[in-house]
Amino acid sequence: MTGPAVVDLDHLEPGLRAWVESLATSGPVLLRRDGQTIATLTYSSAVLEGTIVPAPATKHATKGSDLREGAKVLATTMRLSGPARELLRQSFGLDWVVLDFHDAPDTADVVLTCAHSPQLTHRWTLLFPHAQIIVTEILDPEFGLDMPGPVGRLLDAGAHAYLPPKPLEQVAKNVQLYLAGRAHGALGSSPPATHQLDS
Repeated sequence: MTGPAVVDLDHLEPGLRAWVESLATSGPVLLRRDGQTIATLTYSSAVLEGTIVPAPATKHATKGSDLREGAKVLATTMRLSGPARELLRQSFGLDWVVLDFHDAPDTADVVLTCAHSPQLTHRWTLLFPHAQIIVTEILDPEFGLDMPGPVGRLLDAGAHAYLPPKPLEQVAKNVQLYLAGRAHGALGSSPPATHQLDS
């Protein structure tokens, strides 16, 4: 008989780790395929009764020295080194505080995340109900960051632009804006990548 399957949370990407941890404490989880339940996952604590275990850090613990009055809070879900996070903070400016999502308050203004499943992306809206959820791709060799997504892969494969889903009239307007920008060099000399042409 083989032992139980093991998932090491320390080896998971932070966003996926948060999702798995939330499943462990939410009660039984039904696995479904084609509308049929095929299995049920249950959770039991591995902590022995009477054993003293240090309490984990509060999910949204705030750092008083960082949260200046009036500052906007950006929570990141990707793993960033200290120098990378500091550069991001400097790039946003003095009005912003950039924190890992574990340290950010649930009143954060923006959640910056990479492309995940719709379920995990929705999880951020529950953890940070007042935040704008912004999905980004990151490529920064200096900090060893390569976080691609489906749009970036399409552009790398030869697509010149990406337009978000809109009604047909808006699609036509966006294509014309894109072509006009190329004709006037407004979008640069290399094939542009954009998904924010419409207002």
